[in-house]
Order: sequence, then C-alpha cells, then structure tokens
Amino acid sequence: MKKFLLLMVAIVLLSGYSFADTGIPQVPETQGIVTSTSVNAVGNLASMSEIQWRITTVNGGLPSVPPLEGNGTGSGIYESVYTEDTQSDGVGLVQYDKELDTETSNQISGQWNIEATKQIAFIGIDGAHVVSSDSIFVDGARNCIRYSDEFICPFVDTDAGPIPTYCNRAEAGSTIDMTVANVRTTSTDRFIMGSGDHPVELNHDLRVTELITDVPSVGMASANLDILIQEGGGALQTGRVLMERIEFTEESTADGAITLFEKLMHYESGVVR
Repeated sequence: MKKFLLLMVAIVLLSGYSFADTGIPQVPETQGIVTSTSVNAVGNLASMSEIQWRITTVNGGLPSVPPLEGNGTGSGIYESVYTEDTQSDGVGLVQYDKELDTETSNQISGQWNIEATKQIAFIGIDGAHVVSSDSIFVDGARNCIRYSDEFICPFVDTDAGPIPTYCNRAEAGSTIDMTVANVRTTSTDRFIMGSGDHPVELNHDLRVTELITDVPSVGMASANLDILIQEGGGALQTGRVLMERIEFTEESTADGAITLFEKLMHYESGVVR
C-alpha cells in the first residue's frame, strides 16, 4: 500500500510591538468543570462537547454590550468557544479517550482556561468510518487603558501612555473522516488573567499516525487556522484609530494512507511576551 508522509507544520503568529491583548480579569466567583471519558468497544461511538463563554468588564454587564463603554475606561469583552463532535458510522473497533478541563479563574503563562485532549484508535468493519471534528476560538475587544492600571510590575513607565484599543480573534480546528484511524488532538486557550503580564494564547494540535507499525491510518485529515488582528494607536482621546490590520488563514489536508500528518497551530498576543 502506498504511503503518504506529511512532515510537521508549525505556525506561530505573534501580534506585535507594544500593542496587543491584555486579556480580561475573572469575575468574583469562579468555577472549574472537568470531564473524563474512556471507551473501549466494538460497535458505534458518539461523543460531543461544547463550551460557549462570554465575559466583560463593562459596568452594565453582558446585556449592555454592545457598545463598549467610553474610550479610556479600559472596558472590554472576551468570548471563547470550544466544540468537539465524534461519531462513527457503522460497526468498528473503537478506543476513545477524552479529557476536558475548564477553569474560569485568572491564569498565567503555562496555564489554561480551556484545555482538551482527545485520542482515537478506530478500525472500521465492512467500510465503517469515524468522523471527528474539533474547534477552539477566542475573540477579545477592549478600549484604551493606561499601562499603570494593567501591570503588576511597579517599574512600568507611567508616562508610557495608553494601551490602545484592539479587537483580535483567532480560531483553529481540525476534522478527520477515516476507516482506520490513530488520531490525537489537543486544544488550549488562555484569556482570563489578573494583569497584562501574560499574553492571550490559543493552540490546536493534530497528529495522525500509523495504527501499528506498517498499518497506516486511512482516510482524510484536515486542520486550519484563521486570525484577524485589529490594533489601535494614539492617545486616550484618539486611541480608536486603526493602526494595524492583519488577516491570516491556512488549511492543510491529507487524504489516503497516512503514515504521519502533524500540524501545530499557535496564536499568541500580548503587551508582554
């Protein structure tokens, strides 16, 4: 059987200069949601997870947004969505493991507000196949705020001016449709932070490998990353002037007998990185 080898692709998009996301602080009450799923079966599989998340610092709360409060207030809103949907069509040998951890408190570099890992091993019987998709999204918008109001470090230059207005979003995901599969996905993001000393971050990794030595995964695998960056500039009075706009999109697909398909997607945006 002919084998196709796709070498690892890594994407790093860093939103630059002294502008970029500051994240958003937690609300007074915080929650943690953790689920763990393991399936080892001969038959059908169906599993679905979804998180929809909105948080704001606007005095009137979520019902009053839009619009954001006046410029110079530092008012902002963040949204994040994570979805995973896995289903088999027909009878197959299935091994499925899924870990999902959601934390609504302030997080620092190396910690996550949403963290999900999934591992699938599947052999379809009589043409059966498994379809699985993952997607993670983060979107943040904020009005100007002074540097001295946003950082823990006491040596931040109080004359540095404002952190300008921004509106940035990033989405990454992957899909497989396979009769034989050995697949692992990892999705993480961080956007709730107590200060601007850490960057907003989003990651999604897809890895498709042989089921066992010399038995490749068979079918289609695809992964994509889409980013829109809009950064302001100027003084508090004029901080809504658009100074930078970046649009980025990339998609990679493998279809056939897959020995290796690995795609790592990373988005990072912050005043301090």
